[in-house]
Amino acid sequence: MSADLCCQARLQHVELVQVLGQEGVRVRHFDELLAAALGFADARDWLLERRVGECVDHAGRVTEISAWLSEQPADVLTVYLINGMQVSDLPSDLGQVIKGAGGEVDWVFCPLYDLGNLRRHLRVLGGNVVIAQPLPAARRAEAITVSAVLNFAPLFDDAKFDFWPTSDGADCDFPAIDGRDLAILGCGDIFIGAITRATSVTALSALTAALFQQNAVGHAFWVDLTGPDGRCLDDCLVALAPDCVIVDGAALEQAEVFRVCPAPRCEVLRITACDRAFLRELCASFSGGLKVIDVSQYPGAVGRALAGLSPIVLAPGHILAFAEHEPAFEVLEQYGVTIACALNGSALAHDGKGPRGLVTALLAGPAPV
Repeated sequence: MSADLCCQARLQHVELVQVLGQEGVRVRHFDELLAAALGFADARDWLLERRVGECVDHAGRVTEISAWLSEQPADVLTVYLINGMQVSDLPSDLGQVIKGAGGEVDWVFCPLYDLGNLRRHLRVLGGNVVIAQPLPAARRAEAITVSAVLNFAPLFDDAKFDFWPTSDGADCDFPAIDGRDLAILGCGDIFIGAITRATSVTALSALTAALFQQNAVGHAFWVDLTGPDGRCLDDCLVALAPDCVIVDGAALEQAEVFRVCPAPRCEVLRITACDRAFLRELCASFSGGLKVIDVSQYPGAVGRALAGLSPIVLAPGHILAFAEHEPAFEVLEQYGVTIACALNGSALAHDGKGPRGLVTALLAGPAPV
């Protein structure tokens, strides 16, 4: 990203935070939460052991480097942990970093390039904190750092989170799951999970069972999106209100869909393929009816804007969007959806999408998640 684009992104981010505050949203900045957590020695030890160990395999070097880093001010350490730290940033006596069988590496910490897409890495569903688990061969830096914030930041001292699948993002024993493949619809009683390249059936099975056991949801569906286009659920379905969703009907109608129910005593799940297409199955689960905005039914600029909308839902039917998707606004208003603000998001957008992925709700009101 060029310097000019970085400057634009910072300014647009400031405006986004201001608007969220004006709409009554209490915004927590991830870097500030991390710095607060790093004020505790236990947090530093826990996090440094795991993050340094990702790039440095030599146990002695991990200990030496971690000890030096632990003496750094919390704000300095926060910058290193998020933006990355190269070997050249270490004191000269620690500069020889050993990896595996002796090969040198360039990074002590790899930059958290994807942390801006926070929704992918952290979701709160029915009282469960879902810390996304990467594919087995992938880096775990984001999962480790998110875990540290939730475990040690003072803001969460009194939180009664149930961590799923684990409170330790460095634990590699859990199946892959991506926060963008999970949705709660209706008044919080319908769970939809997508089977994708990033979210396994094993992970969805365990999470769905946990939600049923806690009586957090009453209905559950799984959608198979493992096609060649690599879509996630957020690309195909976004709840705008308890009774209104925006969908890519063409993609969802082609997907295989399963209804998931708890078996007696919730020991196992009963999984059955749906006879009807997904949208009909979903509408049948809403006793009061469901309004569906299908982007595949709108050609040209309107369809493209609806497909990229990906808004932040501030309250049922009340959203924050990017001005780049203005061609969709008239359609939304026809369905009773109001736009709180349309921000310039040209430098913040991921793949032309709206602001949804930039935030994740820790404590949600009646708006869908």
